[in-house]
Amino acid sequence: MGRSKPVNVSVMLDGKVKNFEQLIRRFMRKCKEEQIIEEYKKRTSYHLTRSQKKRNQKAAGKRRWKRKQQST
Repeated sequence: MGRSKPVNVSVMLDGKVKNFEQLIRRFMRKCKEEQIIEEYKKRTSYHLTRSQKKRNQKAAGKRRWKRKQQST
């Protein structure tokens, strides 16, 4: 799920945001909406749990099976 364009998220102190804590919360909310954190974790995470490995292997097997069924 790569993005075609970079995403710029910015927040500023204005009428509703009056202190630094609110500013941080608003920034984190915008990052969640743009799924920036999830994409970062996905790109930098190399350790997989045993269940994640099994899930990936099962999905890969299903893809292979579907490809084989389509070719025959």
